[in-house]
Amino acid sequence: MYDFPNCVSCPEPKTGHAVELDKWDIPGERRYFRDLRPLADDRRILRNPHKGWYWHYIDNGYPRPNYRAEHDPADHLEDFPGLNHLYLRFDWGDIEKEEGVYDWSYIDGIMEEWSRYDYRFGLRLVTYEGDGSIPFATPEYVYRAGARCYALPGNRLEPDYGDPVFLEKLSRFMEEAGRKFNRDERIELIDVGTFGTWGEGHTGNGSDIVYAAEVIKKHIDLHVRNFPDKFVMLNDDHINHRWSRGREENLELIDYAAALGLGLDDDSVCVRYYAENCGYNTLRTPWLFDRFSPNAPVVLEFEHYQAVAPEIFKNGYPFLDAMQRTRATFAGFHGYPRPWLRREPWLTEYAANRLGYWFFLDSAEIPPLTAGVRNRVKLTFANRGFAPCYRKYDLRLRLTGDGGCWSCSLDADCRRWMPGKITMEDVPVRPDLSAGVYGVEIGLFEGDRPIELAMRADVRTEDGYYRIGTTEVR
Repeated sequence: MYDFPNCVSCPEPKTGHAVELDKWDIPGERRYFRDLRPLADDRRILRNPHKGWYWHYIDNGYPRPNYRAEHDPADHLEDFPGLNHLYLRFDWGDIEKEEGVYDWSYIDGIMEEWSRYDYRFGLRLVTYEGDGSIPFATPEYVYRAGARCYALPGNRLEPDYGDPVFLEKLSRFMEEAGRKFNRDERIELIDVGTFGTWGEGHTGNGSDIVYAAEVIKKHIDLHVRNFPDKFVMLNDDHINHRWSRGREENLELIDYAAALGLGLDDDSVCVRYYAENCGYNTLRTPWLFDRFSPNAPVVLEFEHYQAVAPEIFKNGYPFLDAMQRTRATFAGFHGYPRPWLRREPWLTEYAANRLGYWFFLDSAEIPPLTAGVRNRVKLTFANRGFAPCYRKYDLRLRLTGDGGCWSCSLDADCRRWMPGKITMEDVPVRPDLSAGVYGVEIGLFEGDRPIELAMRADVRTEDGYYRIGTTEVR
Protein backbone atom coordinates (compact mmCIF):
# COMPACT_ATOMS: atom_id res chain seq x y z
CA MET A 1 0.00 0.00 0.00
CA TYR A 2 1.00 3.60 -0.51
CA ASP A 3 1.76 5.81 2.47
CA PHE A 4 0.51 9.25 1.44
CA PRO A 5 -1.37 11.56 3.81
CA ASN A 6 -4.51 11.81 1.66
CA CYS A 7 -4.45 8.54 -0.23
CA VAL A 8 -7.69 6.60 -0.12
CA SER A 9 -8.72 3.29 -1.64
CA CYS A 10 -2.37 44.12 -50.04
CA PRO A 11 -3.45 47.78 -48.85
CA GLU A 12 -6.33 49.35 -50.78
CA PRO A 13 -9.00 51.93 -49.88
CA LYS A 14 -11.61 49.37 -50.87
CA THR A 15 -11.11 45.83 -49.65
CA GLY A 16 -11.89 42.55 -51.32
CA HIS A 17 -14.77 40.30 -50.49
CA ALA A 18 -15.74 36.68 -50.89
CA VAL A 19 -18.97 35.37 -52.36
CA GLU A 20 -20.02 31.78 -51.80
CA LEU A 21 -21.58 30.29 -54.94
CA ASP A 22 -24.30 27.67 -54.77
CA LYS A 23 -23.24 26.16 -58.08
CA TRP A 24 -20.69 26.64 -60.82
CA ASP A 25 -21.17 29.95 -62.62
CA ILE A 26 -19.98 30.07 -66.23
CA PRO A 27 -20.69 33.59 -67.45
CA GLY A 28 -20.20 33.12 -71.17
CA GLU A 29 -20.72 36.79 -71.87
CA ARG A 30 -17.78 37.77 -69.65
CA ARG A 31 -14.94 38.27 -72.06
CA TYR A 32 -12.06 37.84 -69.61
CA PHE A 33 -13.36 34.81 -67.77
CA ARG A 34 -10.93 31.86 -67.73
CA ASP A 35 -12.00 28.34 -66.83
CA LEU A 36 -9.02 26.88 -64.99
CA ARG A 37 -10.55 23.51 -64.21
CA PRO A 38 -8.57 21.79 -67.01
CA LEU A 39 -5.42 22.65 -65.00
CA ALA A 40 -6.64 20.75 -61.92
CA ASP A 41 -4.78 17.70 -60.63
CA ASP A 42 -6.62 15.61 -58.03
CA ARG A 43 -4.19 12.68 -58.18
CA ARG A 44 -0.98 14.16 -56.83
CA ILE A 45 -0.57 13.99 -53.03
CA LEU A 46 0.08 17.51 -51.76
CA ARG A 47 2.45 18.14 -48.85
CA ASN A 48 0.71 21.00 -47.09
CA PRO A 49 1.01 22.07 -43.43
CA HIS A 50 -1.53 21.87 -40.60
CA LYS A 51 -3.52 18.91 -41.98
CA GLY A 52 -3.30 15.20 -42.68
CA TRP A 53 -2.23 12.04 -40.87
CA TYR A 54 -0.37 11.72 -37.59
CA TRP A 55 1.50 8.93 -35.82
CA HIS A 56 1.36 8.08 -32.11
CA TYR A 57 5.11 8.19 -31.55
CA ILE A 58 4.88 8.23 -27.74
CA ASP A 59 1.82 6.26 -26.78
CA ASN A 60 0.91 6.66 -23.09
CA GLY A 61 4.12 7.49 -21.33
CA TYR A 62 7.85 6.87 -21.71
CA PRO A 63 7.88 3.34 -20.20
CA ARG A 64 5.63 1.98 -22.93
CA PRO A 65 7.73 1.59 -26.07
CA ASN A 66 4.68 0.26 -27.93
CA TYR A 67 4.96 1.10 -31.60
CA ARG A 68 8.14 3.15 -31.60
CA ALA A 69 10.01 0.00 -30.53
CA GLU A 70 9.45 -1.33 -34.07
CA HIS A 71 10.83 1.82 -35.65
CA ASP A 72 13.91 1.70 -37.85
CA PRO A 73 15.92 4.77 -36.74
CA ALA A 74 16.92 5.43 -40.35
CA ASP A 75 13.30 5.48 -41.56
CA HIS A 76 11.65 8.90 -41.42
CA LEU A 77 8.53 7.87 -43.35
CA GLU A 78 8.98 10.47 -46.07
CA ASP A 79 6.89 8.36 -48.44
CA PHE A 80 3.89 8.23 -46.07
CA PRO A 81 1.15 10.22 -47.85
CA GLY A 82 0.17 13.34 -45.93
CA LEU A 83 1.97 12.51 -42.65
CA ASN A 84 1.85 15.84 -40.80
CA HIS A 85 2.94 15.29 -37.22
CA LEU A 86 4.11 12.98 -34.50
CA TYR A 87 1.81 12.75 -31.50
CA LEU A 88 3.67 12.84 -28.19
CA ARG A 89 1.44 11.56 -25.38
CA PHE A 90 3.49 11.42 -22.20
CA ASP A 91 3.18 11.89 -18.46
CA TRP A 92 3.77 14.76 -16.09
CA GLY A 93 5.89 12.30 -14.09
CA ASP A 94 8.13 11.68 -17.13
CA ILE A 95 9.28 15.29 -16.96
CA GLU A 96 9.17 16.45 -13.31
CA LYS A 97 10.15 13.61 -11.02
CA GLU A 98 11.46 16.12 -8.49
CA GLU A 99 9.59 19.33 -7.79
CA GLY A 100 10.89 22.15 -9.96
CA VAL A 101 13.35 19.92 -11.85
CA TYR A 102 12.27 19.54 -15.48
CA ASP A 103 13.87 17.09 -17.90
CA TRP A 104 12.64 17.64 -21.47
CA SER A 105 15.67 16.00 -23.09
CA TYR A 106 13.81 13.04 -24.61
CA ILE A 107 11.13 15.27 -26.11
CA ASP A 108 13.75 17.73 -27.36
CA GLY A 109 15.62 14.92 -29.10
CA ILE A 110 12.53 13.68 -30.89
CA MET A 111 11.57 17.16 -32.05
CA GLU A 112 15.06 18.04 -33.21
CA GLU A 113 15.37 14.84 -35.23
CA TRP A 114 11.95 14.72 -36.85
CA SER A 115 11.49 18.44 -37.49
CA ARG A 116 14.38 18.21 -39.95
CA TYR A 117 11.99 16.21 -42.12
CA ASP A 118 9.28 18.90 -41.91
CA TYR A 119 7.15 17.16 -39.29
CA ARG A 120 5.29 18.96 -36.54
CA PHE A 121 4.12 17.67 -33.16
CA GLY A 122 0.97 17.27 -31.10
CA LEU A 123 1.15 17.15 -27.30
CA ARG A 124 -0.86 15.55 -24.53
CA LEU A 125 0.40 15.83 -20.95
CA VAL A 126 -1.18 13.04 -18.89
CA THR A 127 -1.60 12.57 -15.12
CA TYR A 128 -3.00 9.00 -14.90
CA GLU A 129 -2.29 5.93 -17.06
CA GLY A 130 -4.48 3.23 -15.51
CA ASP A 131 -1.44 0.98 -15.36
CA GLY A 132 0.21 -0.33 -12.21
CA SER A 133 3.63 -0.24 -13.88
CA ILE A 134 3.27 3.56 -14.14
CA PRO A 135 1.85 4.59 -10.76
CA PHE A 136 3.46 8.03 -10.81
CA ALA A 137 2.11 9.60 -13.98
CA THR A 138 1.39 12.31 -11.45
CA PRO A 139 4.78 12.69 -9.73
CA GLU A 140 5.21 11.07 -6.34
CA TYR A 141 6.21 14.39 -4.73
CA VAL A 142 2.67 15.71 -5.39
CA TYR A 143 1.14 13.01 -3.21
CA ARG A 144 3.85 13.43 -0.57
CA ALA A 145 2.85 17.10 -0.43
CA GLY A 146 -0.67 16.08 0.57
CA ALA A 147 -2.62 15.81 -2.69
CA ARG A 148 -5.54 13.41 -2.42
CA CYS A 149 -5.38 10.27 -4.53
CA TYR A 150 -7.11 6.91 -4.96
CA ALA A 151 -5.21 3.65 -4.44
CA LEU A 152 -6.71 1.20 -6.93
CA PRO A 153 -6.12 -2.53 -7.42
CA GLY A 154 -3.02 -3.49 -9.37
CA ASN A 155 -0.69 -0.86 -7.90
CA ARG A 156 -2.52 1.99 -9.62
CA LEU A 157 -2.70 5.55 -8.28
CA GLU A 158 -5.26 7.99 -9.61
CA PRO A 159 -5.17 11.65 -8.55
CA ASP A 160 -8.20 13.52 -7.32
CA TYR A 161 -8.45 15.86 -10.32
CA GLY A 162 -10.09 18.60 -8.29
CA ASP A 163 -7.76 18.50 -5.27
CA PRO A 164 -6.29 21.96 -4.55
CA VAL A 165 -2.76 20.68 -3.86
CA PHE A 166 -2.80 18.63 -7.07
CA LEU A 167 -4.05 21.63 -9.06
CA GLU A 168 -1.50 23.98 -7.50
CA LYS A 169 1.43 21.72 -8.42
CA LEU A 170 -0.05 20.98 -11.85
CA SER A 171 -0.51 24.69 -12.53
CA ARG A 172 3.20 25.32 -11.98
CA PHE A 173 4.10 22.46 -14.32
CA MET A 174 1.74 23.71 -17.03
CA GLU A 175 3.21 27.20 -16.76
CA GLU A 176 6.62 25.68 -17.42
CA ALA A 177 5.27 23.65 -20.36
CA GLY A 178 3.66 26.77 -21.78
CA ARG A 179 6.89 28.74 -21.54
CA LYS A 180 8.67 25.98 -23.41
CA PHE A 181 6.16 25.14 -26.15
CA ASN A 182 3.61 27.91 -26.67
CA ARG A 183 5.82 29.91 -29.06
CA ASP A 184 7.40 26.86 -30.67
CA GLU A 185 6.15 26.78 -34.27
CA ARG A 186 6.73 23.04 -34.43
CA ILE A 187 3.86 22.39 -32.02
CA GLU A 188 0.65 21.86 -34.00
CA LEU A 189 -1.81 21.53 -31.10
CA ILE A 190 -2.18 20.47 -27.49
CA ASP A 191 -4.86 18.31 -25.90
CA VAL A 192 -6.57 18.94 -22.59
CA GLY A 193 -4.88 15.82 -21.27
CA THR A 194 -4.45 16.42 -17.55
CA PHE A 195 -7.90 15.04 -16.66
CA GLY A 196 -8.81 11.39 -16.93
CA THR A 197 -7.40 8.01 -17.80
CA TRP A 198 -4.80 8.30 -20.58
CA GLY A 199 -5.79 11.97 -20.66
CA GLU A 200 -9.00 11.05 -22.46
CA GLY A 201 -11.41 12.97 -20.22
CA HIS A 202 -13.01 9.94 -18.53
CA THR A 203 -12.22 7.91 -15.41
CA GLY A 204 -12.72 4.45 -16.89
CA ASN A 205 -10.07 1.91 -15.90
CA GLY A 206 -9.83 3.99 -12.75
CA SER A 207 -12.12 5.31 -10.06
CA ASP A 208 -15.12 5.84 -12.40
CA ILE A 209 -15.87 9.05 -10.47
CA VAL A 210 -17.92 11.54 -12.50
CA TYR A 211 -16.56 14.98 -11.71
CA ALA A 212 -18.44 18.25 -11.73
CA ALA A 213 -18.10 20.51 -14.75
CA GLU A 214 -16.26 23.06 -12.62
CA VAL A 215 -13.35 20.63 -12.20
CA ILE A 216 -13.05 20.05 -15.93
CA LYS A 217 -13.19 23.81 -16.52
CA LYS A 218 -10.12 24.21 -14.31
CA HIS A 219 -8.21 21.78 -16.53
CA ILE A 220 -9.41 23.52 -19.68
CA ASP A 221 -8.28 26.86 -18.24
CA LEU A 222 -4.81 25.51 -17.46
CA HIS A 223 -4.31 24.72 -21.15
CA VAL A 224 -5.95 27.81 -22.62
CA ARG A 225 -4.06 30.13 -20.26
CA ASN A 226 -0.64 28.60 -20.86
CA PHE A 227 -1.01 27.90 -24.59
CA PRO A 228 -2.76 31.01 -25.92
CA ASP A 229 -1.09 30.71 -29.34
CA LYS A 230 -1.95 27.05 -29.95
CA PHE A 231 -5.08 25.16 -30.83
CA VAL A 232 -6.32 23.52 -27.63
CA MET A 233 -8.29 20.30 -28.10
CA LEU A 234 -11.04 18.88 -25.89
CA ASN A 235 -11.69 15.15 -25.91
CA ASP A 236 -15.30 14.20 -26.59
CA ASP A 237 -15.22 12.03 -23.44
CA HIS A 238 -14.92 15.14 -21.29
CA ILE A 239 -18.57 15.49 -22.31
CA ASN A 240 -19.73 11.95 -23.00
CA HIS A 241 -18.51 10.51 -19.69
CA ARG A 242 -20.69 12.99 -17.82
CA TRP A 243 -24.26 12.62 -19.13
CA SER A 244 -25.23 10.98 -15.83
CA ARG A 245 -24.76 14.37 -14.15
CA GLY A 246 -27.57 15.76 -16.26
CA ARG A 247 -28.07 17.38 -19.60
CA GLU A 248 -27.94 21.00 -18.45
CA GLU A 249 -24.52 20.80 -16.83
CA ASN A 250 -23.06 19.08 -19.87
CA LEU A 251 -24.52 21.66 -22.24
CA GLU A 252 -23.03 24.37 -20.04
CA LEU A 253 -19.62 22.70 -20.34
CA ILE A 254 -19.98 22.48 -24.11
CA ASP A 255 -20.84 26.19 -24.27
CA TYR A 256 -17.86 27.02 -22.06
CA ALA A 257 -15.35 25.09 -24.17
CA ALA A 258 -16.76 26.29 -27.50
CA ALA A 259 -16.70 29.93 -26.36
CA LEU A 260 -12.97 29.56 -25.62
CA GLY A 261 -12.37 28.36 -29.19
CA LEU A 262 -11.42 24.77 -28.40
CA GLY A 263 -11.28 22.04 -31.01
CA LEU A 264 -12.51 18.48 -30.47
CA ASP A 265 -10.93 15.07 -30.71
CA ASP A 266 -12.29 11.54 -30.49
CA ASP A 267 -9.97 8.73 -29.40
CA SER A 268 -12.43 5.89 -30.06
CA VAL A 269 -13.11 5.55 -33.79
CA CYS A 270 -13.84 1.89 -34.64
CA VAL A 271 -13.62 0.72 -31.03
CA ARG A 272 -15.82 -2.38 -30.95
CA TYR A 273 -18.30 -1.11 -28.35
CA TYR A 274 -19.08 2.01 -30.37
CA ALA A 275 -19.08 0.11 -33.65
CA GLU A 276 -21.74 -2.20 -32.25
CA ASN A 277 -23.82 0.40 -30.41
CA CYS A 278 -23.55 3.61 -32.45
CA GLY A 279 -23.94 4.53 -36.11
CA TYR A 280 -22.00 3.29 -39.09
CA ASN A 281 -19.18 5.79 -38.49
CA THR A 282 -18.90 4.54 -34.85
CA LEU A 283 -19.16 8.09 -33.44
CA ARG A 284 -20.99 8.34 -30.14
CA THR A 285 -22.12 11.97 -30.52
CA PRO A 286 -21.50 13.11 -34.10
CA TRP A 287 -23.53 16.29 -33.54
CA LEU A 288 -20.96 17.47 -31.00
CA PHE A 289 -18.40 18.07 -33.76
CA ASP A 290 -20.76 20.53 -35.45
CA ARG A 291 -20.38 22.78 -32.43
CA PHE A 292 -16.58 22.74 -32.35
CA SER A 293 -15.47 22.43 -35.99
CA PRO A 294 -16.10 26.14 -36.74
CA ASN A 295 -13.56 27.00 -34.01
CA ALA A 296 -10.59 24.76 -34.50
CA PRO A 297 -9.46 21.47 -36.05
CA VAL A 298 -11.13 18.12 -35.42
CA VAL A 299 -8.80 15.20 -34.62
CA LEU A 300 -9.81 11.55 -34.98
CA GLU A 301 -7.84 8.71 -33.43
CA PHE A 302 -8.34 5.19 -34.73
CA GLU A 303 -8.38 2.14 -32.46
CA HIS A 304 -5.21 0.04 -32.06
CA TYR A 305 -5.46 -1.31 -35.56
CA GLN A 306 -3.83 -4.68 -34.98
CA ALA A 307 -6.77 -5.47 -32.66
CA VAL A 308 -9.56 -4.39 -35.02
CA ALA A 309 -11.56 -7.21 -36.56
CA PRO A 310 -12.43 -7.05 -40.28
CA GLU A 311 -16.15 -6.75 -39.54
CA ILE A 312 -15.38 -3.62 -37.50
CA PHE A 313 -12.82 -2.10 -39.86
CA LYS A 314 -14.85 -2.76 -43.04
CA ASN A 315 -11.95 -1.78 -45.31
CA GLY A 316 -11.81 1.60 -43.61
CA TYR A 317 -15.19 2.92 -44.75
CA PRO A 318 -16.47 3.75 -41.24
CA PHE A 319 -13.24 5.65 -40.56
CA LEU A 320 -13.63 7.62 -43.78
CA ASP A 321 -17.27 8.30 -42.97
CA ALA A 322 -16.23 9.63 -39.56
CA MET A 323 -13.64 11.93 -41.15
CA GLN A 324 -16.20 13.41 -43.49
CA ARG A 325 -18.97 13.67 -40.91
CA THR A 326 -16.80 15.48 -38.37
CA ARG A 327 -14.93 17.67 -40.88
CA ALA A 328 -11.68 16.19 -39.67
CA THR A 329 -8.37 17.97 -40.18
CA PHE A 330 -6.19 15.26 -38.64
CA ALA A 331 -6.50 11.48 -38.36
CA GLY A 332 -4.19 9.04 -36.64
CA PHE A 333 -3.91 5.48 -35.44
CA HIS A 334 -2.26 3.42 -32.73
CA GLY A 335 0.41 1.40 -34.48
CA TYR A 336 3.70 1.54 -36.32
CA PRO A 337 3.10 3.27 -39.68
CA ARG A 338 4.82 0.73 -41.93
CA PRO A 339 2.38 -2.15 -41.34
CA TRP A 340 -0.53 0.29 -41.57
CA LEU A 341 0.71 1.66 -44.88
CA ARG A 342 1.34 -1.80 -46.30
CA ARG A 343 -2.16 -2.89 -45.36
CA GLU A 344 -4.06 0.30 -46.18
CA PRO A 345 -2.20 2.18 -48.95
CA TRP A 346 -5.31 3.36 -50.80
CA LEU A 347 -7.21 4.50 -47.72
CA THR A 348 -4.12 6.41 -46.62
CA GLU A 349 -3.67 8.01 -50.03
CA TYR A 350 -7.35 8.89 -50.43
CA ALA A 351 -7.54 10.65 -47.07
CA ALA A 352 -4.17 12.41 -47.38
CA ASN A 353 -5.46 15.28 -49.51
CA ARG A 354 -8.98 15.33 -48.12
CA LEU A 355 -8.14 15.62 -44.43
CA GLY A 356 -8.33 19.32 -43.70
CA TYR A 357 -8.40 21.76 -46.61
CA TRP A 358 -7.79 20.88 -50.28
CA PHE A 359 -7.87 23.94 -52.53
CA PHE A 360 -8.58 24.10 -56.26
CA LEU A 361 -8.37 27.32 -58.30
CA ASP A 362 -11.35 26.87 -60.61
CA SER A 363 -11.53 30.15 -62.50
CA ALA A 364 -10.15 33.66 -62.88
CA GLU A 365 -11.52 36.85 -64.34
CA ILE A 366 -8.66 39.25 -65.04
CA PRO A 367 -9.43 42.10 -67.42
CA PRO A 368 -6.76 44.40 -68.87
CA LEU A 369 -5.25 46.32 -65.96
CA THR A 370 -4.58 50.03 -65.76
CA ALA A 371 -1.36 50.94 -63.99
CA GLY A 372 -1.59 53.23 -60.99
CA VAL A 373 -5.33 52.85 -60.36
CA ARG A 374 -7.51 50.30 -58.64
CA ASN A 375 -8.61 47.37 -60.79
CA ARG A 376 -10.64 44.36 -59.73
CA VAL A 377 -9.74 40.71 -60.17
CA LYS A 378 -12.03 37.76 -59.50
CA LEU A 379 -10.75 34.33 -58.50
CA THR A 380 -12.91 31.30 -57.77
CA PHE A 381 -11.70 28.63 -55.33
CA ALA A 382 -13.17 25.26 -54.40
CA ASN A 383 -12.35 23.47 -51.15
CA ARG A 384 -12.75 19.73 -51.73
CA GLY A 385 -11.27 18.74 -48.40
CA PHE A 386 -13.19 17.55 -45.37
CA ALA A 387 -12.59 20.72 -43.35
CA PRO A 388 -12.02 24.46 -43.44
CA CYS A 389 -8.53 25.90 -43.23
CA TYR A 390 -8.02 27.31 -39.74
CA ARG A 391 -5.04 29.51 -40.59
CA LYS A 392 -4.98 32.59 -42.79
CA TYR A 393 -2.54 32.16 -45.65
CA ASP A 394 -1.35 34.97 -47.91
CA LEU A 395 -2.90 34.93 -51.39
CA ARG A 396 -0.55 36.66 -53.85
CA LEU A 397 -0.76 37.77 -57.47
CA ARG A 398 2.36 38.22 -59.58
CA LEU A 399 2.74 39.78 -63.03
CA THR A 400 5.88 39.06 -65.06
CA GLY A 401 6.85 40.40 -68.48
CA ASP A 402 9.15 42.63 -70.47
CA GLY A 403 8.36 45.53 -68.14
CA GLY A 404 9.58 43.64 -65.10
CA CYS A 405 7.97 41.72 -62.24
CA TRP A 406 5.39 43.01 -59.79
CA SER A 407 3.54 41.20 -57.02
CA CYS A 408 1.03 42.02 -54.30
CA SER A 409 -0.90 40.34 -51.51
CA LEU A 410 -4.61 40.09 -52.21
CA ASP A 411 -7.27 40.96 -49.67
CA ALA A 412 -8.62 37.42 -49.38
CA ASP A 413 -9.04 34.99 -46.50
CA CYS A 414 -8.80 31.26 -47.22
CA ARG A 415 -10.53 30.52 -43.90
CA ARG A 416 -13.76 31.48 -45.69
CA TRP A 417 -13.35 28.74 -48.30
CA MET A 418 -15.68 26.16 -46.81
CA PRO A 419 -15.54 22.44 -47.61
CA GLY A 420 -17.83 21.42 -50.43
CA LYS A 421 -18.30 25.04 -51.50
CA ILE A 422 -17.14 27.27 -54.34
CA THR A 423 -16.05 30.75 -53.21
CA MET A 424 -15.32 33.80 -55.38
CA GLU A 425 -12.76 36.31 -54.15
CA ASP A 426 -13.39 39.75 -55.70
CA VAL A 427 -10.22 41.71 -54.88
CA PRO A 428 -8.61 45.04 -55.82
CA VAL A 429 -5.15 45.34 -57.41
CA ARG A 430 -3.13 48.45 -58.32
CA PRO A 431 -0.22 47.39 -60.56
CA ASP A 432 2.92 49.50 -60.77
CA LEU A 433 4.26 48.48 -64.16
CA SER A 434 4.89 49.93 -67.60
CA ALA A 435 2.49 49.07 -70.41
CA GLY A 436 2.80 45.63 -71.93
CA VAL A 437 1.66 42.02 -71.83
CA TYR A 438 2.36 40.10 -68.64
CA GLY A 439 2.05 36.55 -67.43
CA VAL A 440 -0.37 36.14 -64.51
CA GLU A 441 0.61 33.94 -61.57
CA ILE A 442 -1.31 33.11 -58.39
CA GLY A 443 0.17 31.65 -55.21
CA LEU A 444 -0.87 30.90 -51.63
CA PHE A 445 1.77 31.19 -48.90
CA GLU A 446 2.39 30.76 -45.20
CA GLY A 447 5.26 33.19 -44.77
CA ASP A 448 7.83 31.99 -47.29
CA ARG A 449 6.33 28.52 -47.56
CA PRO A 450 4.13 27.89 -50.62
CA ILE A 451 0.80 26.17 -50.03
CA GLU A 452 0.20 23.71 -52.82
CA LEU A 453 -2.98 24.00 -54.86
CA ALA A 454 -4.47 21.01 -56.65
CA MET A 455 -3.11 22.10 -60.02
CA ARG A 456 -0.84 20.48 -62.60
CA ALA A 457 2.84 20.51 -61.76
CA ASP A 458 3.76 21.90 -65.19
CA VAL A 459 2.05 25.24 -64.41
CA ARG A 460 3.76 25.61 -61.03
CA THR A 461 6.83 27.80 -60.70
CA GLU A 462 9.84 26.83 -58.63
CA ASP A 463 8.86 29.34 -55.94
CA GLY A 464 5.28 28.12 -55.59
CA TYR A 465 3.15 30.28 -57.92
CA TYR A 466 0.81 28.90 -60.60
CA ARG A 467 0.78 30.31 -64.13
CA ILE A 468 -2.81 30.86 -65.19
CA GLY A 469 -2.54 33.02 -68.35
CA THR A 470 -1.65 36.52 -69.52
CA THR A 471 -3.12 39.99 -69.31
CA GLU A 472 -2.42 43.46 -70.63
CA VAL A 473 -1.27 46.38 -68.50
CA ARG A 474 -2.21 49.76 -69.94
